[in-house]
Amino acid sequence: MTLAIHIDGPAGAPPLVFLHAIATSAALWRPQVEQLSQRFRVVRVDLPGHGASALLPEGAGFADYADAVAETLSTHGIDRFSLVGMSFGAMVAMQVALRHAARVERLVLACCAARTPPPVAAMWHERIAMVEREGIETQVETSLDRWFTPDFAAASPQTLDGVRGMIRQTPAAGFVAAARIIATLDHMALLPKLAMPCLVLAGAEDKAAAPAMMQDFAAHIPTARFATLPAAHLANLEAPDAFGEMIARFVEGQ
Repeated sequence: MTLAIHIDGPAGAPPLVFLHAIATSAALWRPQVEQLSQRFRVVRVDLPGHGASALLPEGAGFADYADAVAETLSTHGIDRFSLVGMSFGAMVAMQVALRHAARVERLVLACCAARTPPPVAAMWHERIAMVEREGIETQVETSLDRWFTPDFAAASPQTLDGVRGMIRQTPAAGFVAAARIIATLDHMALLPKLAMPCLVLAGAEDKAAAPAMMQDFAAHIPTARFATLPAAHLANLEAPDAFGEMIARFVEGQ
């Protein structure tokens, strides 16, 4: 299955692939397109059940999401690339890097977990039940509260409105499918197998993926470098300049 894809930047530039968070879409990465598309071929994928991409068959897991990403990139002639994942997109990116290791030159894991502990899994099941019962609107304001610091939210109404729109445009079935596999997440035993250079980026004020937790799983990746940004969960929107420059320097080997 191939997914919706958005490509910006020179055809001959190094490909830099972005995978978005749950209940968003490739539109999440607009600041990075503006910042990085002169230096890289910026490739944004709509994950299954999000944006313009169809759902995968029922029961699909992280491996299926990862293979759909890899197949989509192959269809567009993108054989080797650096890969950036945000939140749910980073969970998928881990599997892309494990299952298609020869194709991934460098890996950035931003604002994510490598394992979902039982209390957090229970929270995801509660969210699933709410969406199945009452629709995606139940997730809009609670997600914004988790994803941004209060100061940024108050100062950036246009950014928050854009994210509201992405959440509302996410099909309930797409959210539920992604949330179900997030609830089962456990990549911890796989992390030592990641051999490409890896940058693990945490938001210093992230409530959804605490920096201490991210630093702990980064220690299981032999090639990982850990860094923090002055932001909450969607650090690419709250600290876009620092986020983009840190990624660019890492991908360019600095």
